[in-house]
Amino acid sequence: MGLSGPLDAETLLRHTRQGPRYTSYPTAPLWRTDFPEAGFHEGLARLSGPAAVYVHVPFCREQCSFCGCNMVVAGRREPGQRYLAALERQLRSLPLPADQIDVQRIHLGGGTPTWLSPDELRALFSMLDRRFRRSPGCEVSVEADPEVTSDAHLEALAALGVTRMSFGVQSFDDTVLRAVDRPQQRERVGALLQRARSLGMGSLNIDLMYGLPHQTAPRWRETLDETLRLRPDRLAIFGYAHLPWLKPHMKRIEAAALPGPLERAELFLAAHAALLDAGYQAVGMDHFALPDDDLAVAQRAGALHRNFMGYTTHRDQQLIGLGMSSISELGDRYVQQKSKLSHWWKAVEADGPVVEKGVMLTPDDLLHREVIYAVMCNFEISAAALVERHQVDLWSYFSDARPALEALAAEGLVELDATGLRVPPRARLLVRNVAMCFDPSLRGAAPSGPRFSSTV
Repeated sequence: MGLSGPLDAETLLRHTRQGPRYTSYPTAPLWRTDFPEAGFHEGLARLSGPAAVYVHVPFCREQCSFCGCNMVVAGRREPGQRYLAALERQLRSLPLPADQIDVQRIHLGGGTPTWLSPDELRALFSMLDRRFRRSPGCEVSVEADPEVTSDAHLEALAALGVTRMSFGVQSFDDTVLRAVDRPQQRERVGALLQRARSLGMGSLNIDLMYGLPHQTAPRWRETLDETLRLRPDRLAIFGYAHLPWLKPHMKRIEAAALPGPLERAELFLAAHAALLDAGYQAVGMDHFALPDDDLAVAQRAGALHRNFMGYTTHRDQQLIGLGMSSISELGDRYVQQKSKLSHWWKAVEADGPVVEKGVMLTPDDLLHREVIYAVMCNFEISAAALVERHQVDLWSYFSDARPALEALAAEGLVELDATGLRVPPRARLLVRNVAMCFDPSLRGAAPSGPRFSSTV
């Protein structure tokens, strides 16, 4: 029998599973380390329609012990200058279908893009603009660490056409911040948001993280209250994934100080309730936005989509990744560049192969991806749409997913019928669990397989 009412922490905890952090298809077992460089070039050469561009800037002033990003600690400026020179060389050599192609989105991630100086950021955007022509309404976004971002950075970025900033705040609790090696002044965060707004940046995001050491319900509530006082346009609420076997620097975190599984679930539920009460709309599994934000509008219209950069309003948009460890999503293929900085820039400087791994998607893979993204973005799968787009019957084609879905349906966590699948509002915090039912690479995964983060 289906259940009603909001989920409680025990229910969330009972359904916690190990799975890919972003449930983005394809998952790890499909990647090939012998993916040919020609496959990358072919995907770039046949690009059509406005694309998106992601630039990975790996440098940080220091490493936070919770960090799961591919980053490099750099105290000197020379590595950044060498990296920009290599990026320019790579941009010149990209086998694009034209000297300059249209793009609808440019995003700088990291690392810390604002580790670069204002002049270096100007140089980076100048080289991007030589290969990419911004379409009308192009979204240009940059991730920033409040502690290293100055007013001069914001002024330069605003003049360069940046429309959205994402500030990695994680917490306003000094005890928590000290435990994860992250120096941060809470007054600086508010000042940066105020300055960015005054410069015309109309979409500002704050990242918060739950499950950090010494994080208690009262302390988490103070962080939420401080965040809501700043009224960002968007928020991303991520669970800390303690993976010291993958990220040795996480061993610096005292495991005994981490909240337990039930406490983690309670922290997540507290954030969800506080943000909804404050007028934010839950977008996908871990994002929140004010009702007039583009993401919120797209979700209400059933038009939200997803790629390796996260949620987007553009369907079937191909993604060009630039820089070390960046991932390109080019139609029927994904390609990741070398993830170690020394290997990446030596390859670029020698005009050698930059591909570390990749995957070619079969028609079956593409269909699985479409269904997974439909669940993750818009909380439903339309059986009629699958017939129209692919001449496929939902429940015949995905019969192997049905037993796990029916177990969720018995608890009111998903609704199944001949018209398709829906994730009801009460169960959307567990949308990853629903999406994972459709991922064949996770079904029956052996304990010795990839060890992922938990869904809550």
